[in-house]
Order: sequence, then C-alpha cells, then structure tokens
Amino acid sequence: MHERIGLLRGKGYPLGEHALRYPTEERTLLRLLSDQAASRGDQDWLIFDSTDHLTYREAWEESCQVAHAIEASVGKGAHVGIFLLNQLEFMPVFFGAMLNSGIAVPFNAAARGPLLHYVVEHSDAAVIVARLDLLDRLEALEDLGSVRLVVAVGPGDCPTAIGQTPVVPWSEWLASVPSTPPMTFPDYRQPCLIQYTSGTTGRQKGAVYPHQFLYLYPAMYVDSIGITADEILTTPMPLFHVAALHLIANAALHAGATAHLKSRFSASRYWEEAAQDGATFSIILGPMAALVMKSSPPAPQHRLSRIFCVPPPPEADEFERRYNTRLLWHAFGQTEISPLGMRPDILPGVPRDTLGYPVSWMEYGVVDDHDRLLPPGEVGEIVFRPMRPYSMFLEYYKDPQATLEAFRNFMYHTGDLGYYDEEGLLHYRGRKQERIRRRGENISAPELEYVALRHPKVVEAAAYGVPSELGEEDVKLDVRLSEPVPPAELHAWLVENLPRYMVPRYLEIRDSFPKTPSERIQKYLLQSLPLDRPEVHDFETR
Repeated sequence: MHERIGLLRGKGYPLGEHALRYPTEERTLLRLLSDQAASRGDQDWLIFDSTDHLTYREAWEESCQVAHAIEASVGKGAHVGIFLLNQLEFMPVFFGAMLNSGIAVPFNAAARGPLLHYVVEHSDAAVIVARLDLLDRLEALEDLGSVRLVVAVGPGDCPTAIGQTPVVPWSEWLASVPSTPPMTFPDYRQPCLIQYTSGTTGRQKGAVYPHQFLYLYPAMYVDSIGITADEILTTPMPLFHVAALHLIANAALHAGATAHLKSRFSASRYWEEAAQDGATFSIILGPMAALVMKSSPPAPQHRLSRIFCVPPPPEADEFERRYNTRLLWHAFGQTEISPLGMRPDILPGVPRDTLGYPVSWMEYGVVDDHDRLLPPGEVGEIVFRPMRPYSMFLEYYKDPQATLEAFRNFMYHTGDLGYYDEEGLLHYRGRKQERIRRRGENISAPELEYVALRHPKVVEAAAYGVPSELGEEDVKLDVRLSEPVPPAELHAWLVENLPRYMVPRYLEIRDSFPKTPSERIQKYLLQSLPLDRPEVHDFETR
C-alpha cells in the first residue's frame, strides 16, 4: 500500500498588504493602533449599539491610561481579566493590558459559578475590569484567586470590596493617570492574550497568543476579501469571542474602517440595524441567519453586500435572494490557528462542506487515529503546520499535557474531521472532540457534566448534541439520580449554575446508561433515540 509522506503545501492566499505593513519584528496591533490614531484620530473606530462612539485617538489614549493605571495598581506585566459586554471600555482594557507588557484575558460575559471561578483562578488575573451589574457573579464565587483589584464599570453604587479584594470605580481608577504612550512596544514574540476555548477533558483551555499572531489573524481576512477604509462592518456577536474581536474590531483597525458592535442579537431587527448603520459587511452564524429568515420582515434598503456566515444556513440561496446580499463561508479558523483566509467568492460547483485552500505559508493534511497521513477523499482529523514562526497560538496556559497532545508529531491537531480532494480543497465533516456546537458557541460536554455532577442528587451525567431546527445542535443532558428530583427543579438549578448558552434544552432522567466494557457512557446510543418520547423534557418554548 502506498503511504503518503509529508504534509501538503497550501495553495491559498499569501500574506497581503495589511499583513506585510510592518517588518516581522514590528508586528503588533499596539503599533498599528498608535499609527491609526495619528493618521485618522477623529474617525470612529467602534460604535456600540449605534450610540456610543470610540474614535481611533480616544481608543489609543484610553489604552495608554489603562496601562498606567494597571502598573500603578499591581505593577508591570499583569494579567487582566475583562468581564464586559460589547461596550466602550472593552478595547482600551484589552490593549491597555498589553501596553503594560501584560496579558489580556477576556471572560465570557455569560459565565457564572464554577466555570467562572475556574477561569478567574486559572488565568492568574491580578486585575478584573467588570461591569457593575456582573459583580454579583464575582461576589458569589468562593474566592477570586490571584485577583488584587476589581475595577467596576457602569453607573450605580459600587461596593468597596468583594471579600478581601478592593473594588474601585472605573472613573476613579483612571482619574489621576496620564495618557502618555509607552517608550517601546512589546516584542512580537511576547505573549499578549489568553483566549479561553472549550476543552474536551472537563476544563476550559487558555490559548496563549503572541503579538504577531494577534496581528496576523485579522490582517489575513482584511487582505483576503479586500476590506477597505470605506467599509462599515457590523456584528451582534460578543467581543470576548474571536469572530467579533479579530474579524470585526481588529479587522476594522487594520483597514482603517468603522465597525458597529451590538450588545445583543435581535433577529427581527437585524436588517433594520444594518440599514441604519450603513453596514457593508457583517459576520453572523448559520443559526442566526435561520432565525433572521423566520422572524425578520422584508429588509429595508441597505448596503450590506456581503455576510460571512458559517455554517451556511440550509436555505442559503433563499436568504441571498430574499435579502439581496451574498453569503460567504469558504474559510476555516479556530481560537488557536487561522489557516484559511476568507474567500470573497464561493467556488462554483463545490459542496457546502467546502472550506477552501489553506494559505500558501501553511502545510496541512488529514490523519488517522495513529497520525498516519491519509490520501485524498479519506476522512480523518485535519492537521496544520505553519511555516512562519509565531503565526499561531503558543501553548495552552498552564496545561503542558494538552499542549503536547495538540502538537504531537509536529502537527497541530484541530480536533475536526474532514478530507481533501484531488485538487487539495479541504472539506469539513464534523467534530472529533466531544464538543457541542450551539448557536455559535462551542460547548464542552465534559464541562457541562462537571457542573451537573455538583448537584447533590446527580450521580451520573451525559451531555451531548442533538439536531436543531435552526442548524447546528441543541443541548441534551441525561442524568441518573440518587433520589427523585422533579425535572423542572433540576433544570432551574442548572439555569442558576450554568452560563445561559450551556443550559440544556432537553433533560432526561434515566435509571441507567448504556456503557462500554470500560464503563464509558455510549452517547451515540443515546443520540440515536427520538426526542419526542415522554421521558424527554423540552424546556425551550419556541
């Protein structure tokens, strides 16, 4: 049998104009923001909910202020947790942490309970900048780990402390610090961001970015689809996720464009908001597009000519016809790596599972369970290896075992299944890892089970994805109890202890689970059962 030796070389885009704006050693978004503030300071960079405006100059000066405030509060190089929604303060905190030679750590604003406690403690955050109306979630935690200061953002009465940790209002924190820029920028190889991604072993993993990867991630997309300074970008997705952060906010920064960010998604008002803002480019997810089609009236006159939408909704052609726009979905990216730029057109005659060609400076392939490279047409795990240093994440923070596993045999393992055809085009076939993809969120089934098992009456738990009428999946949780608990009571407990996006839609109480000889629950047997059985409780009203 012929054995393939060596990864394939990408046939996609090279680095383009924006990626190559600076020499390798100078590639940081901090330098870019400084230059954009000098050349287009009065122009809006970000607009929140169509009302709150942040210019390039304001963003740079406030980032410098935040850097000085962090240094004065806890010293150089601190890790800074960001517990905010899409709002004016987010990006100044994000870049301010880096200007202080430290690391930004966005927290999921829906997080609460044990999962919030884990990222607070695991990230080694010394400062958390949090919305005032989210402080109760911090107060509910058993402790705040290494946190030495909480900065409260928003109107209202601010507590003086959470436990032994002092709390200071945002305006007071910045009141006496200067906005002078740093003498030098951090090195392009230096870690600057911990972006948490759903894990598969019961714990979230923190992907550590070097400055150059943070710079290249949005630059690749700006170059590949030709975003210009005249564009107006928009998304309802949250800044603590890579899509809004890298592909909208930081893409606009590269292009010198203006971006609109919404604090919530409204399917019925999506087109009204896009038209009002004059948006020309947007990012939403397949389930969002499906909801728009179900609930949105005819679109008003608009300029939104392109929408990046993954996965494409089942009725993609009807969506384009109805709303007079174009859907783009050829691309592939994860928190850890961005190996395919976004195509400005859809390749003709290819199936909907087509991802496209990896960039020219990336090697790729598909491997079996023993990391043997597979030939065209055979489904296996998609792997990548960049040919440029510091062009993907560095490691999983404080998790050497997960890092070694991801990079075993000198290839980055995506955990996603796919194949490549005779032309080298990558095609996507689903997830290998135990994740549930629900409305754009990657949910770790072991994490959900970990929380469910904290209930005193839950003995065993199995979380898994089931088909959703909106595309992607809904969440089902099966449990075995030590004594009876009403399903509604158990579900209410889950609502109190899980982020909203992780709360199961379906709940089933079982007497036993089908298991392998090694006592692993056979979830595929559970997934094969119909959902319309009387034992299955549906807690989502549609």
